[in-house]
Amino acid sequence: MSDVLTAPVKIKIITTITQQDTAPEKFELWSEGTIMQKNDQIYLRYEEVQEDQHRNTTLRFGQKDAVIIRNGDIKMRMPFVLGQARKGHYNSNYGQISIVTLTKEMKFEPSKSIQNGRFYVQYELLVGEQSVGDYCLELNYTEGN
Repeated sequence: MSDVLTAPVKIKIITTITQQDTAPEKFELWSEGTIMQKNDQIYLRYEEVQEDQHRNTTLRFGQKDAVIIRNGDIKMRMPFVLGQARKGHYNSNYGQISIVTLTKEMKFEPSKSIQNGRFYVQYELLVGEQSVGDYCLELNYTEGN
């Protein structure tokens, strides 16, 4: 059985969305959460609050793949594998929508401490075989309280 390390972290989340014929939109969010390392995978858990919507988010990632799972007012599962298209889903008040992520770039930059590092993913999001834009998600995490 492997050792599991868990620690509090502060997380800075930067999302950049580029849609056809529009200027990129950049969103920044700060949160606190926990980080856990199990084998070669990192699990970041935190809460996102935007416009009175609450989402508990888990980001699991390693060097080769990642997945974002959101629960709360919005439920979502988005898998990422570099150079591949992966099916996921997005649930809202209007029902479930199938989505596809085409991962173009993905980097995991750990530091010597589990509580510090960076995860970056760039992907195209498709809904119903139509591109809805290119997304860049960057998470920087540092030691929390």
